[in-house]
Amino acid sequence: MNRALQAAIQNRLADALGSAYGAVRFEPSGTGCINETWAARAAGVEPVFIKLGGADALPMYELEAQGLQALRRCEAIRVPGVHFFDGLESDDGAVAAVLVLEFIPLTSPRNQDDARIGEALAQLHDIQGNAFGFDSDNFIGRTPQINGWCDDWWDFWCRNRLQPQQRLAQLRGMRAGLLDKLQRLIEQVPAQFGMHQPQPSLLHGDLWSGNLAVDPQGRPVLYDPAVYFGDAETDLAMLKMFGGVRPGVFAAYHQRRPDSPQSQRRRSLYDLYHWLNHFNLFGVSYLGQVENTLDQLLEFTD
Repeated sequence: MNRALQAAIQNRLADALGSAYGAVRFEPSGTGCINETWAARAAGVEPVFIKLGGADALPMYELEAQGLQALRRCEAIRVPGVHFFDGLESDDGAVAAVLVLEFIPLTSPRNQDDARIGEALAQLHDIQGNAFGFDSDNFIGRTPQINGWCDDWWDFWCRNRLQPQQRLAQLRGMRAGLLDKLQRLIEQVPAQFGMHQPQPSLLHGDLWSGNLAVDPQGRPVLYDPAVYFGDAETDLAMLKMFGGVRPGVFAAYHQRRPDSPQSQRRRSLYDLYHWLNHFNLFGVSYLGQVENTLDQLLEFTD
């Protein structure tokens, strides 16, 4: 971050939060692969957490703020408060977008935190809606995520999750044979999975271990959401995709929300959405996961 942009951010912080913030110093946070992330500190004021991106990041920040606000409905989970989001232009003509959040000191969960995390996630999923979707579309990583309301879960999953990723994969050059497999699976989803009719639960939507921590009091903290109302199993499936979460979290979760014997089959289907998104965002290194997951699912459905 150059000095001109630092000054623009300091001025905006001072306008929004008080003159003392005009003297903040910026420290790289060391996290985030999409945005620059900074902690801003000054004597006598609470630090703030800043996401910084190009001007095109402003819509993402606005929707992230909406998602964080939705998650705050769950009292068992701590969610960073939103101070503001805005577009800025510095004196040297640089244009940027910022999202300014409450700063929460984070630590990695320990064994003794597992039960509290599992219980908190179950309480989040106990918050239910009347349909599947959300009031606005948002993003999963940098990919637009469509959240148009649906009364039927599998219609929602195919139309708003798999099919948009299918269209992106075609644009990214995924080979025709693999696209044909994906199309065949999508056509079979309602018949093969339709007996499972979940309630619409409030979801984090991008729930992997990197978006989950605890605060100094051991309270679970969630951030970087892609919220919508959907099948609670989708959050659990993603939480298992990349590991890093101990079995105690799931044991505590299922004490409140019992597991289903068929959830493992559905987990592969829910994983497929994120493997496709990783292919569309990061390229062929994720092609193997896409193909393996598709083959497993088609072995069951064909």
